[in-house]
Amino acid sequence: MRVNPFFELYAGDRLSSDEFVNIFSPFLVEHAESLFIPGNVVVTGVQGSGKSMLLSLLKPDVRLEYVRAGANFPVRPALSNFVGAGINLAHSGAYDFGYRQISEDPVETALYFGDFVNYALVLDLISSLKCFSGIRDKSLNGLKIAFSDQNISDVASELRNSPVFQGYLQGCEDLPSIERRIRHRLNSYRRFLHMNDVSLNAELQETKTDIGTPISVLVGILKSTATVGSDVNFFIHIDQYEELSNITSVQETAPDYRRVINRALARRDPAVSYRIGTRGHAWRNHGYIFGAEAKLEEERDYKFVDLDAMLRRHENPKTWIYPKFVEDVFARRLRHAGFAPKEARGKELLEGLFGPGLPPEEKAKRYGGRSPERAVKVDSNWPAAFRERLLELSHSDPLSARLYEAWTLQLLDRKKSGAPIALPAELTWDLFEGEGLKVWWRKERVELALVQIAGRCQARPFWGGVTELVELSGGNILTFLSICQLIWETQNQVGKHMQDRQTVNRTEFEVQAIGIFKASEYWLRKIGQETGKSGDRLRMIRQIGNVVSKNLFADRKLSYPGHNGFSIADDDLDQYPHVKSLLEEMSDYGSLIMMPHTTKEKDRKSRRKMYLNPVLCPQFKIPYKRLKEPEYLSAARVEEWMAEAGLDVPAGRPRRAKIGGEAPLPLFDRFGE
Repeated sequence: MRVNPFFELYAGDRLSSDEFVNIFSPFLVEHAESLFIPGNVVVTGVQGSGKSMLLSLLKPDVRLEYVRAGANFPVRPALSNFVGAGINLAHSGAYDFGYRQISEDPVETALYFGDFVNYALVLDLISSLKCFSGIRDKSLNGLKIAFSDQNISDVASELRNSPVFQGYLQGCEDLPSIERRIRHRLNSYRRFLHMNDVSLNAELQETKTDIGTPISVLVGILKSTATVGSDVNFFIHIDQYEELSNITSVQETAPDYRRVINRALARRDPAVSYRIGTRGHAWRNHGYIFGAEAKLEEERDYKFVDLDAMLRRHENPKTWIYPKFVEDVFARRLRHAGFAPKEARGKELLEGLFGPGLPPEEKAKRYGGRSPERAVKVDSNWPAAFRERLLELSHSDPLSARLYEAWTLQLLDRKKSGAPIALPAELTWDLFEGEGLKVWWRKERVELALVQIAGRCQARPFWGGVTELVELSGGNILTFLSICQLIWETQNQVGKHMQDRQTVNRTEFEVQAIGIFKASEYWLRKIGQETGKSGDRLRMIRQIGNVVSKNLFADRKLSYPGHNGFSIADDDLDQYPHVKSLLEEMSDYGSLIMMPHTTKEKDRKSRRKMYLNPVLCPQFKIPYKRLKEPEYLSAARVEEWMAEAGLDVPAGRPRRAKIGGEAPLPLFDRFGE
């Protein structure tokens, strides 16, 4: 029986190499080609952004699987002349350095950690060369590796006698014996860290190596012995770098293991190029180098690839590459699971399964149910004929009725200081100043009107259809896959088993809405399961969501449709470092989206605007679309939210008044973001 094609979300960590070829989407490769050009690269992104999948292209077994499958390697031939080796810090045992104090001196502990990484990298590079040995296929694009008996003997001799290893490899007659010696060394570390040995092997204490030097020496030996071509590049990938920030130790002053890895990058070694895969929170403000006061410098020490920024929607939708990425990933998943033919395209499959969604007018009707008049509120001082017409309209078009209500309130407010205005018996937009203005005013308020209608009618807002599903995933492919997974499971739960079908058919809108809400609930709950101060982040997200939801629902005039987000001036944030740190951490973990904000204030101060991750919006019943200016707040107001959420804030700080942007917006401001 075929299973849910979205059942396995974390494909980058768990796919075999043959599965990788079928499922991996090469879409991002052309947008991240710096990964395949000599020089150090740091690639950041929240969980599920695709870091590990991209770094997997550096692994020889994955590359060889493309050869076996007769498939084109996703990297351009001109950039394919490389050998990759690396370490996953979460899977290799490096994380075990948090189990036990290895030395009373934190500097020495850091040196042991670097030595462990060195030997793991050397062993993996030897393994990579063995994978490529004997392969003479045009799919390797001219990669020159001559792993003959003589070459192997020469490499082993050079390694054994290299002073960088402090004599540890002496006595190893050939390369296999060197590999066994290295495995023994790594296991000695693990035995001690796992408390199977009382003390660390004395031989390790006397033969520590400096981070980055052994792998550099090995690469030099490979080229000097003509085992590899002189033009071959060596890319060393270090994934799950963020795990180093989570290591705890019994030492009072544990070393920052990230500094050790950073030292390797700081060497700017022409022999090897490092690729660091990490989440933003572990890299931000942590570029310090072990054994030095200096920090790594972008462009000088490394290139930076920010997958979150790459996949996030910006103001110009034409630059948004994420939907095409989604289409490719979706099609590959369905084809791999046997639900779609090989030639099936992602866009058609997406539209076939999820459809276009419901138009806003239909959503409003469903919210209204049998009592659609609840969608509007009429004031007793309005003319009777006008009130009657508005209630009548609510039965056929509750969305327009709700918008008329808001328009009426804004109009009366606008005329409050002038001559009295008589509301016409017929509902008309004639008082708008131009047809284009009418279109913009309505467009900017539809989403807020819908969630208010749902609230008034005691219904839960719902979303569905291809466009909303993609936009709710917020530029994160893991979020998108989780939504698909839960929609698929919901479809099975209602008795229409997807796996019994030969091809996928349209999923009912109600099923999609339930699956999306479940995904929203999952991602909210998951905030509290992450590393670091996850409890604080969860409480703060709930505080922000509840405050925003309450304020939006109370906006009967629909005056502030952009206030599903907020904006703070950078210089104001600098005065509240604890607020800034928390917001940046929430952004780095993906629960909050933070972007530079081009202010419309006269002071032209640089600002940052912040919104909840779109997938969280269903939980708080707020619109996810960003159509108007966010609310301008002071950092002091956000500090008050922190206090209200039960988070610790510094005592005795002066409270500041709210700043800017909190006066009513112009009634007919047509220009949204």
